[in-house]
Amino acid sequence: MPESVPLDVASARAAPPRDFDGLYKALLGAHPRDALKVFCGAQLDDGAVVVERPTEQLRQRSLQCDKILEVQYDNDEPADLYHFEIQVQRTEDFEERMVGYWAGLAVKHRRSTHRIHQVVLWPQGGGYPGRFTRDRVQMDYLSVDIPGDLDPGELLSGPLAPLALWSQKPPPDVVEQVADRIAAISSPEEKLVQVELGMLVQGVLAVQFLEALRRRGMNNVLEQTESGREIARRGLEQGLEQGLEQGRVEGMRALLRAKFGEIADLDELARRLAGDDHDGNIARVVGGVTLEELRSSRRGVPGRR
Repeated sequence: MPESVPLDVASARAAPPRDFDGLYKALLGAHPRDALKVFCGAQLDDGAVVVERPTEQLRQRSLQCDKILEVQYDNDEPADLYHFEIQVQRTEDFEERMVGYWAGLAVKHRRSTHRIHQVVLWPQGGGYPGRFTRDRVQMDYLSVDIPGDLDPGELLSGPLAPLALWSQKPPPDVVEQVADRIAAISSPEEKLVQVELGMLVQGVLAVQFLEALRRRGMNNVLEQTESGREIARRGLEQGLEQGLEQGRVEGMRALLRAKFGEIADLDELARRLAGDDHDGNIARVVGGVTLEELRSSRRGVPGRR
């Protein structure tokens, strides 16, 4: 049996700007062994085989798990079934749904042949603690806070490196390390997924990440995404909120690069647009204004010639 399944690149490419769910599922599918080790602490020997299982629940076709990985062993030991859910924020009925997922898996996979492990990944933290109690029912599951629970050093040493961008205590060069990891990927499809995932980070890191990718010659990958300009805009706005003048200029420079590439007056134009009606200039660039119009607009600014 195959050890992993192909990336669901088509769905990742069509993903909306904040599609943690789709991109995490693509990452799990591409690197199941690394995911099981990092998220679950599973140490698999060479004889173990990891396969992906259908996510549709028996007799509950409207209820689908996010990702199911099965670990099969070369002896009579029961297989380990890992059910992953990716949850960006708490919802009132989430833990009840986890009970429903478990019940469907338990009916389909008998206890003599399978052990069921439920894992919830919280990309931005703030999840439930991992123990659900109601009436006389209690269910435990593994709840993983991506920013708080994972070691950024371990993430950066493997193919889950983009997740280190959300770490609460990242190394100072986290953006550079993530960009290096992505640049070394040979598969264009996987590189695109990892770029899109990294682009979900917010604030100044978003601008730094975009700049790091461009410095490594990944303009061709960025051109396939819809997130580059949005990242620059978010990073710029975050910089404004924090009173970081340099962040405004860097954000505008990244936005202009994403739109027009390397131009001779990039630095000068970025500084001017960041200082003169910066919000309006962001909207103009994103809205499709031409480079000549941006350059000529200085004539309409009071005090400039």
